[in-house]
Amino acid sequence: MPQRPSSAAIALGLTSADFDRLTSLYNGRYATLGYDVRTVGWGSAEGQALRFSVLCRGLNLVGARVLDIGCGLGDFVPWAEGVYGPDFDYVGLDLSADLVEAARTRYGGERRRFIADTLGSESDLGDFDVIILSGTLTLRIANNRATMRSLLKHAFAHCRGALCVNFMSSYADHQLEKNFHFDPEKVFAFAKTLTPHVTLYHDYPLFEFTLQLHVQLTQK
Repeated sequence: MPQRPSSAAIALGLTSADFDRLTSLYNGRYATLGYDVRTVGWGSAEGQALRFSVLCRGLNLVGARVLDIGCGLGDFVPWAEGVYGPDFDYVGLDLSADLVEAARTRYGGERRRFIADTLGSESDLGDFDVIILSGTLTLRIANNRATMRSLLKHAFAHCRGALCVNFMSSYADHQLEKNFHFDPEKVFAFAKTLTPHVTLYHDYPLFEFTLQLHVQLTQK
């Protein structure tokens, strides 16, 4: 039976057509490629790891509760364990039930939960120290800007530390029609309406930028 979008997904601006297209895309890639970074849209494991390292730049995940929105195959788990060790609690959310089941089979456990849904249905999950979105807002949908604003606002309401999200940049040398490239200045300006503590990174060798929205900045 085909997956149907939850009321939470619709409330965040994802249309039924968007949902069908995205789940079909990722389920189809998984059926063809299996457990591979290309299944979730990345060109290499090295590029994926670089994205994770920028998302978590300056953060300490030891003992943290982590929410991964658009978790795909759960690749953040082994990366974070390699950097911080196993002492963190993790919840991964993804629209694709096939990807979630694959991630759960490989990485699931008492402190590693995977749920086939989107943010908005997480009322029983509580708040998180770190929330990440890696590639979650890359593909073009009906209204990328409105969905971005809704998703970041909702996610930050459940954040007690840092919300970390990456975007394709409008400063890219070239753009593919399937992707949506955000203007860093405009996303930064919106993030500043949610918190005064916003960090923007556009200094790494990908056509992307990363924002960290902090509830409160810690003096180093």
